[in-house]
Order: sequence, then C-alpha cells, then structure tokens
Amino acid sequence: MLFFRADCRHFTGEKPCAPHKKEGVVCQDCPRYEPVKKRILIIKLDAAGDVLRSTAILPAFHKSNPGCSVWWVTENGSKPLLEKNPYIDMLLGSDPALSGFLGATQFHEAYNFDMSRKAAAILHMANSTIKKGFALSPEGVVVPLEAKDEEWFQMGIMDSVKRANRRTYQDHLFQLGQMKYTGEEPQLVLTDKEKQWARDWAKKNKLSRFKKIVGFNIGSGGRWPMKRWRLDGFLWLAKAIRKKYPKVGILLYGGPEERQLMPVLAKQSKGLCIPTGTENTMRQFVSLVDLCDVLVTGDTLALHVAIALKKRMVAYFGPTSDAEIDVYGRGEKVLPIHPCECYYQNQCTAKISCMENLKEKDMLAAVERQLKLAP
Repeated sequence: MLFFRADCRHFTGEKPCAPHKKEGVVCQDCPRYEPVKKRILIIKLDAAGDVLRSTAILPAFHKSNPGCSVWWVTENGSKPLLEKNPYIDMLLGSDPALSGFLGATQFHEAYNFDMSRKAAAILHMANSTIKKGFALSPEGVVVPLEAKDEEWFQMGIMDSVKRANRRTYQDHLFQLGQMKYTGEEPQLVLTDKEKQWARDWAKKNKLSRFKKIVGFNIGSGGRWPMKRWRLDGFLWLAKAIRKKYPKVGILLYGGPEERQLMPVLAKQSKGLCIPTGTENTMRQFVSLVDLCDVLVTGDTLALHVAIALKKRMVAYFGPTSDAEIDVYGRGEKVLPIHPCECYYQNQCTAKISCMENLKEKDMLAAVERQLKLAP
C-alpha cells in the first residue's frame, strides 16, 4: 500500500496537506481522507466582476456532483477574488505551467464560460473527454459547442440581442452549466485578518462617529469609461445626504484610474467625503467595501463585490445592461430618464449622455430607502 493517497482532495504532493499540518494525521489511516469522485475544470478569465459573479455556480456544482473537486482557471489579476473560496480546490492563473497542469490532469468535465479566444484555447488544452461552453473552431474563432450556448453567444456578438435580453447573468450561466438557477449567490470570503485590517482603518479614520456609512464608488473600470457618473452628481448627493442625515458618513471608493478624480471630489466636498485611496490591493479594496452599509455604484467590480458581501446598494446604469444584474433583493437600480443611445460603446456619441440623464433626486431617494433598510 502506498503511504500517500493521490486521489484525496487535500493531497497535492508538493507540501504537507492542511489536515496533516493542523492535526498531524497521515495518509494510511487519515480520518480526513476525501476521495475525489469527479474533477471539474472551470475557465472564466475576466473581467474581474464577471469572474466574481460566476462563483454563484459553485455551490450548485458541488450539490449536483457530490465528492467533486473544482479547478478554476482565471487571469492572475482576478485570482485574489477567488482566494479562500471553500468551493475551489485548485486555483490556476495564466502562467507557463498552465498547459502542463491541464494536459497531465484528467478532468471528468471541462467548462469554458468565457467568450475569448484565449479561454477557448485553454479549453482546447484541457485533458477531458467532456467539454462544454465555448471552444475554438478550425478557423481559430470562438464558437458555441451546444445549442444551449447559442443564446449567450448571440448576446456576445450582437448588441441588439444583448439590449433585448431580460434574463440575469447568473440565469444564463446556469444554463451554460446545464443547471437551473434558483437564486444562488456569488461567493467571496474575507479572512479575520482582513476584517481586522479594515476595522483598524475605520478606527484611524474615526468612523465610529457615524451611525451608518454610505459608500460612493466613483470608478468605472478601464474598458467602459462612459459608465462613470458625473463628479458634480456625487458632490450634490454627498451634500444632500449629510444635510438630511448628519450621522451618516460617506466613503469614496475607486482604483488607479481614479487617482486624480478622488482627491478632487474629496476636496470639493470640504471634508464630507472620506477617500479610501486608489492604490489598495484587490483584497484591501474588498475589505474596505465591507465597511459601508449602502454602496452607490455603477456597473463595475464594486457592484459585484457589494452583492457578494450582501451589502445594500444603489446601482446606476447607462450604457450597459441592468437586466443582467441580480441584486438579490438588497438594493435597487437607478436608470436614466432616456435610454442610452450608445449601448456598449467605448465613447458616447449622443448630444446628452445617459449619465447626464441620471437624476440626482432619484439617486437620493434610492439611497434614503436603502439606508432605512440597512441593519
């Protein structure tokens, strides 16, 4: 009998397993032995927000496949969002060893949920007889593998179909995974150390003087800059909130793209808005979002973080699909008074952009409703 069990969920062969480190158990008679009955590969590379909301399918995979081991391939920049996830056994990024991992490991099923050539090429490398989702054709283009994938595929290549869609992203995702969506939520786990780091930040910035915290995510991500709301709109909203609710604090969130905008808004607000910084790591950003009771955000990573953290939110939309977003009954959506004319375009060509048509009073009313519902 071998002194190790290569089929155990905890065994990697490159270092002592977690049960051994914690309890000193060894393979021969280990009470923590969990044989893997099915190994499933998931490919979802980007964008980061899409990667995070795709984790909603993980509990369903485990429920439908008892004893399964899930391996997930994503871009290195998105890996922090999947760290500490109890439903993922092996997290792989884009590195030179990836092809070796996928070629040497036997997968029972492999799913590619990403409509990119890179992701489709990764599916091609996977050592699995069952492959689902999106693959490469002989012409080197992305194609759906089955009829059930065609609806999502059409949405990806035709803006008119995407605009007409009324189903959530998760609903489509579960269809790709051959399961029925019943409200499963994205999975995001913060460690105690990360939560303590955020509490220390809150103490340093004296957040205890406030009864509740509203967060403004002023970012939009690099791909769709037209999703960002106006700074003067955020400024008006900050003043209106503090005038009516003096005990409500306001935090500003953003990333490197907002390194110039955030100080401007903080200065113009004359101390009403507290900047959280633009150079935080992704895990620090998540920990800071966890401090707020209500988040005001566009259709960007912060929205999906807030959903996964079960925060109250006010989500505003313009050039992207609001129908795809499931807020799980913990928020509301604010839409412009006139639909966007430049749907999913990088630049606005309308005389008045849809972001200009987002009304401050509508945003304030939504924030007030969510503040009342926040615990």
